[in-house]
Amino acid sequence: MYDVGGVAGVGGDQAAAAGLDRYLAAHGIDLAGGRVLMLAHARVLGHVFNPLTLYWCHGPDTDSGSTGDLRCVVAEVHNTYGERHCYLLRPEAADGRAETPKEFYVSPFFTVDGTYRMRLPEPGARLDLAVHLDREGVRRFTATVRGTRGPATARALLRAAARRPFSTLAVSLGIRLHGIRLWARGLPVVPRPRHRPQEGLE
Repeated sequence: MYDVGGVAGVGGDQAAAAGLDRYLAAHGIDLAGGRVLMLAHARVLGHVFNPLTLYWCHGPDTDSGSTGDLRCVVAEVHNTYGERHCYLLRPEAADGRAETPKEFYVSPFFTVDGTYRMRLPEPGARLDLAVHLDREGVRRFTATVRGTRGPATARALLRAAARRPFSTLAVSLGIRLHGIRLWARGLPVVPRPRHRPQEGLE
C-alpha cells in the first residue's frame, strides 16, 4: 500500500504522512501534529503487498506528555487489481470496535455489499485484530491478525529476513492461489465494477 521509504502512501506518490493528512483533511479532520501509528508489511527484496494497512490517528499530545486522544482509524485496503480504498472509522469502544458498509471490490467471489465489523485495538505487547464481513445476517468472511511485539534490532530483522525471505511475495501469491482453488471448486465469479477514486486520494 505504500513504500516504507516514503515514496508513496495514502493519496499517491508522496510521503505516507502527507498523503494521510490530505485524506483526513478531505474529511474535515486535522490531527494538529498528533501521533499516527501505522501497521503494515515492510518491503522485502523490492516487493510489498498490503491487503490492509491501518493508521491509528491521534490528536496532539497532552501537556503531561501523553499521547493525544484517538481521533479515528483509517483502514486502507488494496485488492490484487492495483486498486485501493480507505475506510474512515471511529471506534466506539476501548477495544477498537467499529463497523462500516463494504464499498470496495476485493474478492472476485464477493459482491460489493454487506457490513464490515472490525476489532482494531492499538497494538501493545500483543497484536490481536479481527475483520468480519456480514451480509444478509450471515458471517461470510473473517480475517484475523495476531502477533507479539519484539525488538526491531538489526539481528532480529536479519533473522526474520532469513527465515521468511519472500514473506510479502507469499501474501500476494497465497491470495491468488486461494482464488484459483475457489474457482476450481465452481464458485461463481462476480464481475468487477468500475472503481471510483475517493476524495482526498489520487
